[in-house]
Amino acid sequence: MPRFTLDTNVIIDAVRQPAELTRLKEFLGWALPTTTLSSVVALELLAGARSPEAANLIETELLALFERRQRIVAPSAASWRRAGHSLGGRAGHPTNSADQNDLLLAHSARESGWTLITRDRGITGLPSEITGLQVAAPYPSQPPTAS
Repeated sequence: MPRFTLDTNVIIDAVRQPAELTRLKEFLGWALPTTTLSSVVALELLAGARSPEAANLIETELLALFERRQRIVAPSAASWRRAGHSLGGRAGHPTNSADQNDLLLAHSARESGWTLITRDRGITGLPSEITGLQVAAPYPSQPPTAS
């Protein structure tokens, strides 16, 4: 069974667009047991919350879902180092926290063997830079079940 992790943008899209929420729920309906949420995504979601009520909703309706299953994971020290090397290799290109977070999430996904579910065009171009990174523009189909 494939393993997945979600990027922040697919969650934000689900919050803002009912059709995307339906798609995310359908995906998680079969993939939740093998889906993790990076602590990087939790940070981005909470940092972007526009009110205490929104932050509480993120905590209770999303993060708690993954915490109960012990599926919020932090990047390893090796992923941090690899992301640092990737950022350092972009000499002359200004970076920001979003670039750092994207690279950290991507390196962490690669290291753990997760397919990264994202709409971010910057990340979908990373497999050439991060060998072995698997990216899916939402959402992969449910694999057939063995009979």
